[in-house]
Amino acid sequence: MRQIISRKVYDTDSAEQIGKYGSIVDKQDFHALAETLYKDSDGEYFLHCQGGAATKYAKQANEGTTYGEKIQLLTTEEALNWCEERTVDPDNIIEEFADLIENINET
Repeated sequence: MRQIISRKVYDTDSAEQIGKYGSIVDKQDFHALAETLYKDSDGEYFLHCQGGAATKYAKQANEGTTYGEKIQLLTTEEALNWCEERTVDPDNIIEEFADLIENINET
């Protein structure tokens, strides 16, 4: 997905995937939800958010809601919090956010 935010292009095809939560298999599944964290070449973090008609990512349609997707920008702190809340692999978190993690060398 590509989206322009504040005159900058954010593109999931050219960014590095850091972590993923959920999976979208069928866009007709009202409760399906997926969020994928990316980092672009400038070091900015963003989420690619997708969801069925009964999720927070649903889009308004003529007769209710339908599948929706969007890109949401995150600060480094928000990206780390997202990883912790969705139990991304600890090794991936440490690799990406080592400067923000305490007690790394005590394991």
